[in-house]
Amino acid sequence: MTKSEFGNFNYLVVDDDDLSQEVLAASLRSLGGQKIFFANDSASACQLAQWHRPDFVLLDIYMPGLDGWALLKQLRQLLPKASILMVTGSRLPADFNKSMDQRVDGYCIKPVMPDVMEKALIGARQRRFQAK
Repeated sequence: MTKSEFGNFNYLVVDDDDLSQEVLAASLRSLGGQKIFFANDSASACQLAQWHRPDFVLLDIYMPGLDGWALLKQLRQLLPKASILMVTGSRLPADFNKSMDQRVDGYCIKPVMPDVMEKALIGARQRRFQAK
């Protein structure tokens, strides 16, 4: 994917931390991403997912209320074609393993720099379409 291709996609960033949202948005914008939507919790994430039908969801694991894994199940039903990446500050192998068990399309540890984001998005897209 080229920078111009990243601009063709809709992105949903789901994270309860405003600074994390800003850092992720900056990485996406540096790649050409323009249509970026933000949710602080599961309810707004589901609502935005229905309204904007994002191609990529960047999903934090640890949030108040529903955690990222529970929200992942809802988002998979709402957005069966979307690539969903877990983006977390956790460095615990158990979190990585659980995310893989849940069949996420990608996994990144915060803070995510643009070059890492680019590789993660490309890999997630490839995995999502290979799964079909």
